[in-house]
Amino acid sequence: MTRKKRKQFSETPEKHLDKDGKFCVYEIFKRAKKTIYHIRGNQARHISSITLQGYEGLPPGLFLNRNGYGFGKKGAFLLSALKDHISSGKKLNFVIINKEIKSLRKTVITTNVTLPFRDVRNLLQRLGRINEDNNNELKEAVASFLSTKFPKKVAISTSDFDEYKSGEIAALLRRNKVAQKLDEEDLESLKNFFPKIFEASLKNRRIIRSKRDALIQKTKNTTDKIFLDQVIKEFETKLKKGTLAESIWQEFLKNKVFRFMSSYVTSIEKQNISIDVSYPDFVLVDVYGFIDIFEIKRHDTPLLAFDDSHENYYWKPDVAKAIAQIENYIDAVTHNALDFAKTIKRKKHLDVRVIRPRGYIVAGMSRQFKGEKEFEDFRKLATSLKNINFILYDELLENLKNLRSKL
Repeated sequence: MTRKKRKQFSETPEKHLDKDGKFCVYEIFKRAKKTIYHIRGNQARHISSITLQGYEGLPPGLFLNRNGYGFGKKGAFLLSALKDHISSGKKLNFVIINKEIKSLRKTVITTNVTLPFRDVRNLLQRLGRINEDNNNELKEAVASFLSTKFPKKVAISTSDFDEYKSGEIAALLRRNKVAQKLDEEDLESLKNFFPKIFEASLKNRRIIRSKRDALIQKTKNTTDKIFLDQVIKEFETKLKKGTLAESIWQEFLKNKVFRFMSSYVTSIEKQNISIDVSYPDFVLVDVYGFIDIFEIKRHDTPLLAFDDSHENYYWKPDVAKAIAQIENYIDAVTHNALDFAKTIKRKKHLDVRVIRPRGYIVAGMSRQFKGEKEFEDFRKLATSLKNINFILYDELLENLKNLRSKL
């Protein structure tokens, strides 16, 4: 390369000195997007510098000393292993890169090792969890790491570094503020990990199986509480609004409320089934395969009108229509039970039993009742319905709150 071309590609690095201003700890090459970290002290016996490719500065997680003394105490085992088992007396160039790239190349005078940042960070974190007094375990962890990363070139250990060793999770969770500092990657890993715990075969290990069952129950309770808090808050927000379309309430109740009605395991919506009979908004299926029919109206639906001549209340026209409609649904589904069950089986792969289904109308709020007389008449009218239960929105919300308090 000519002198002109060398000048074109060279750049003056940004130097960062130690606290005394005498030793250059690291140099940042912004154009090349890399940092050279210089080492002094005991760790300099193994290697003089580390290249951090793709980083402008010292990335967190490597625990590199800000005064140039290298990795933390346990990280020195990595540099020692690289020097003793891989460099073979040659000059060692060690690159930590921000990509999933690993390589081990040797020339006549140098050994060049490149490892992904994530892998080195994970190794250092594992070393940090090993008891400081157990040097043999620290050496074995590093040997296993290098042998696993370069299985065809490095054979200083037969163990698999990526294989979990009992006690590692317990050691990790003993550290401070673990839950508060989880990031998206941590949460994604936990989401994928928990099902594996629950599905794991633990035969002939009764103590562990009992702990697994307790974990499942505690996890369910915790997730139910978190989800219920969100549902209750959203429910209250929706009830404060003047008007919401029935379709919005149907979607909300189906996805977030009906799941807490413990006897039901699934729902079948109108748009998923095409049969000759009139079909309701929702059919909920309980754990035994029996069905109930739901008609969803708005929370601001007026329920009662007052008859001056008789001084009592009666159903508003829209509510009377809903009652008639759901009675027609029950009658139609009952009289076509066989065809209905076959259609559900074919379309949803569910076995249902159509035996005296009950109807439920979700509509209105108790706050619309102007006095005790109106509320009493509402209860009389509701209990007089043959196969139909009436559920007010605020009653449904109160049930969720009661469930939340039990959890």
